[in-house]
Amino acid sequence: MPDPDLLSLERDERNVYTLTIRRPEVRNALNPQAFTELADACAQVAGDASARALVITGEGVAFSAGGDFEALQAMLDGDRSFAEAELRHANVGIQAVAELEVPTVAAVNGDAYGGGAAVALSTDYRIMSQSARLGFVFARLGLSGADTGATWWLTRIVGPVRALEIITLGGVFDADEAAADGLVTATAPADSFDDVVAEFVDRIAVLAPMAARANKRALLGIESRTLVEQLEHEAVIQAEVIGSADFREGLAATREKRRPVFRGN
Repeated sequence: MPDPDLLSLERDERNVYTLTIRRPEVRNALNPQAFTELADACAQVAGDASARALVITGEGVAFSAGGDFEALQAMLDGDRSFAEAELRHANVGIQAVAELEVPTVAAVNGDAYGGGAAVALSTDYRIMSQSARLGFVFARLGLSGADTGATWWLTRIVGPVRALEIITLGGVFDADEAAADGLVTATAPADSFDDVVAEFVDRIAVLAPMAARANKRALLGIESRTLVEQLEHEAVIQAEVIGSADFREGLAATREKRRPVFRGN
């Protein structure tokens, strides 16, 4: 019998979704059910044309402590094929976040370790509380950092040499260190963290949704395209956006010297 829902998904009046990991008794550790719910939540957001953003956060004092110890023990007790299947299942959740065209924000309210740190890095933007730590601590358990996309995100953000150092030595960053290495978008004092996140998400929520999604679509998979292919890809994407009512509103607002009101069509 599965546990009750481990993640909750709520939508506010801005059409911003908030996905909260609700396992505070184990510091929001992630087990197979949590990754299933993560993928399901992303699918729900992807299916809502009015969605403006997805915020991922944790309940209580942690964002996520990473892999659930019981799930890790089950992989240790099973055979290699079982471990690979479980890891691939977790990867479906990570991929769902990474490929979501709606802008995503990790509100790192507390410590994010291991797979929890990888979930945070899989979002587009990361706001980190100054009381939080971001840790790639796989090595402390005798594990490789080749887990839930950690090597991919770190290499993209800090480069392969620094990424190898972080995952091999089990790097742990406070908020200032994470910001200095480009691992987070912004930091905020713990007592004003929610306000800073809300202000940042407000900046996303007022954007034209089709254009914001198009930006992500243009960049997704860019490493595999040549310049000529990317130019063609951009032409197709931009032509679609040009046909939107939001572009019509944006152009009119510019001419009339007023702030545009984008409605997502």
